[in-house]
Amino acid sequence: MIEQINGILLKKFPTFCVINCQGIGIGLFISLNTYRYLGEQSEEIELLTHLHVREDALQLYGFAVEEERDLFRKLINVSGIGPRLAMTMLSGLPVEEFKRALASEDVDLLTKIPGVGKKTAQRVILELKEKIDISGEAILTELPAMAAIDREKIEEALRALVTLGYKQYQAKAALEKVIKKYGKELSLEDTIKLALQEM
Repeated sequence: MIEQINGILLKKFPTFCVINCQGIGIGLFISLNTYRYLGEQSEEIELLTHLHVREDALQLYGFAVEEERDLFRKLINVSGIGPRLAMTMLSGLPVEEFKRALASEDVDLLTKIPGVGKKTAQRVILELKEKIDISGEAILTELPAMAAIDREKIEEALRALVTLGYKQYQAKAALEKVIKKYGKELSLEDTIKLALQEM
């Protein structure tokens, strides 16, 4: 089984990318969330993968973080949901919002995702609610670019932004931009102020 791909990003589209892995161009289907965290073309990247085997094709799916791949694998085990619909669902909501929708049994939120009807949403909630850990999830699991910085300070800044009413995925994106621009030497107060400017 192919678990991970490392290589140079050759092409990227909102739902698909191509990685040069030792001279071989490997195509992977991706979600919009993973697309957002891809670098520029010609940069080296690393994606977690899931190989889906069909009678007529081998399809490789790529994920920026383990949490998204784990949720994808759970979704494709739900009756009536294939890999394409699972990726559509992951594109429709960030992982943490998806988990909260399951926890609160928010059928209406799930049905806002294209291709997801009420019965499908109810089935997903019924089958996955007890299988997904929705408590104590790591706040920065979807920001691999922040792995080497002062996580405690960034987590505190993220909590502050969410408390101010911003969506978690918006706050994460803003904080990632701030760290890329200014590095990790900012104070907590400056980090929050600059993130607010980004949003």
